[in-house]
Amino acid sequence: MNDTNIKKVTEELHNAFHALNSSIFNNQLPEPAITIQSGGKRSTKGWFTNVPIWRNKEGDIKKYEINIAAEYLNIGYLETIHIILHQMIHLFCMVNHIKDTSRNGEYHNNRFKEIGLKYGLYFKTNSPDKRKGWYATNLSDEVKSLAETFSIDRTVFTLARDTYGNYKHENDSELDEEDTLPKKKKSNSIKWICPVCGVSVRSTKEVNIMCGDCRETMEAEIE
Repeated sequence: MNDTNIKKVTEELHNAFHALNSSIFNNQLPEPAITIQSGGKRSTKGWFTNVPIWRNKEGDIKKYEINIAAEYLNIGYLETIHIILHQMIHLFCMVNHIKDTSRNGEYHNNRFKEIGLKYGLYFKTNSPDKRKGWYATNLSDEVKSLAETFSIDRTVFTLARDTYGNYKHENDSELDEEDTLPKKKKSNSIKWICPVCGVSVRSTKEVNIMCGDCRETMEAEIE
């Protein structure tokens, strides 16, 4: 009988963080709060908060958050390690004052790619995605081999939240969540963002524009 429960999953996620922190980052990263939350309608498998969102009343204890989307807890051991390491790269950049993203954390810039390559990620494409940048990552073969040596119970990664409706309880509402939300009016404007400092400007047509402060070509986001 499989007695997997969420408490065990959470424990092993923390164990994976500590194993990666020790073997790759020389224990330099502060321990975050590692949570399991639904990604809802988003396809994201995990995320990192760029502020220490967990804190006590006195404010002298603060923790960043790494979340693993509940819908992907059964994606497999190595892929779970990959999700954690990807978020740890963001954590490394944050505590070392390296701006690795823009567009509210969605666009992964060249700094993220540079640090990711250094600490065990490889990138699936030779050019950044127009909307998300260098976000498509995987584990390097070296880190895959390293992860195989971790003392982690892999059998706990079998349960996942069925947000997307493969199972429907008889008491569940027939109304889809998306049908309850107002539809956003599509805009034809283009938002141009500097991948380094995040400053933005808008235009109604394609332009070639550079950030005067960072000397970086600004990237388009169609809204």
